[in-house]
Amino acid sequence: MQPQSVLPAEYNQLPDKVLTERILRHKERFGADLCILGHHYQSDAMIRLADFVGDSLKLSQQAAAQKGARYIVFCGVHFMAESADVLSEPDQIVCLPNMFAGCAMADMADVTDVAAAIDEVAALTSDRTVPVTYVNSTAPLKALTARSGGACCTSSNAQNVFRWALAARESGGAGGGKIFAIPDQHLGCNTAVALGYSTSDCALYDPRLPNGGLTGEQVRHATFILWKGHCYVHQLFRPEHIQNVRARHEGIRVIVHPECPHEVVKLADAVGSTEQIIRAVNGSPAGAKWAVGTESNLVNRLARSNPERFVRILSDAPSICAMMARIDLPHLLWVLDNLGAGRVVNRVAVKDDIAAEARIALGRMINIQATTDATPNTRR
Repeated sequence: MQPQSVLPAEYNQLPDKVLTERILRHKERFGADLCILGHHYQSDAMIRLADFVGDSLKLSQQAAAQKGARYIVFCGVHFMAESADVLSEPDQIVCLPNMFAGCAMADMADVTDVAAAIDEVAALTSDRTVPVTYVNSTAPLKALTARSGGACCTSSNAQNVFRWALAARESGGAGGGKIFAIPDQHLGCNTAVALGYSTSDCALYDPRLPNGGLTGEQVRHATFILWKGHCYVHQLFRPEHIQNVRARHEGIRVIVHPECPHEVVKLADAVGSTEQIIRAVNGSPAGAKWAVGTESNLVNRLARSNPERFVRILSDAPSICAMMARIDLPHLLWVLDNLGAGRVVNRVAVKDDIAAEARIALGRMINIQATTDATPNTRR
C-alpha cells in the first residue's frame, strides 16, 4: 500500500452540499477522462456520484472496459482498486480516495503464508489441489493463485469456478482433485454445500498451526481445504437472528450472503451474492417481505427503492463495513482537486510482474460465468 498524504483539515469542514457540488464540477470538467466506480456497500452520498455501481465482479468488468478513461477513481476498498489497476490499460491511473480503506479478510491471508500452505497440503496428498482465491485478496495472492494453476472467484460465480477447478483438463477444467479455498472459510464451505457436497468434505486450514492443524488423513479425506478467514460484517449474523425475525414477521423470506457462517446459511431461504440479492428482492411480488443478511448500506438502499415491499436487515443492529465508510466526500474531492491541478495522490499501482500474473487469475474469474440467481435453500 502506498503512503497517503494527510487529508487537509479544510475538507472535513466543508458541508456535504459544497463537497458534492465541487465533485460534480470535476466530473463535468473531466468528462470521459474520469470514471468513478462505486461498490454497493458505499454510502448513498458516494453512490450518487459513481458512474458505475456494482459488486466486485461487475466492477472488475467495468474497470476492464474503461479503455478511454484517463483516471479511474475506485470508491471501494484497496483490493478492488488493485484489481482495477491490474485490468486497466498501462497509461490509465487508478486512485483510491482513502488508502486506509482496506479489507480485514484480505489481510487474513498473507501471500507468504499461503505459498507455504499450498506446499504443505501438496505434501500430504497425491491429489492435485487447485487454489480458488476470492477476489477479496491482495494482488500478490492473486498472482500466486495463477502460478499455482488456480483462479480467482467472486461470490457471484464461486460455484462455477469450483466446478471448473474440479473438472478434467480434457474438458477445459483445472483437473483438480481438491480445492484450496482462500481466504474466506464461509464462502468455501457454503459453495461446497451448494454444489451437493457435505460440510464433512471440508477441512479448515489454520495458518497459525503446523500443517494448518490438519493431519494427512484429514487432507486426503477432504475435497475442500478452507483457509481460516472471514468477513467481520457477515460474521455478525447468527441463527437466532433468523429465528427472531421469523417470529416477528410472518411469511418473511430470509436471504443471506455466502460470506455468512454456514449455520446461518442453512437456516435461510436463499443465499446469494450482492447482485443476486438485489435481483431477488427487486424481482419479488409486491407485498413480499425480506430479511437480508448483508451490509447495511445496501439493505437500507434496497428498502428505500422497494416501497411496495418490506425489506429489513436480518439483525436488529446495523452491519456496517467500517473500511468502506473510510471512503467519503472529503477524500473523493481531495483526490479530484489534486487531479484537476495535475497532481496524482493515492494512486494504486501494482508492480508489473505481479500484475501480469494476477491478470491471469482475474481473467479466469471474469471468463467463468456468474450464477444469475440466488441459490434457494432446498435442505432447510
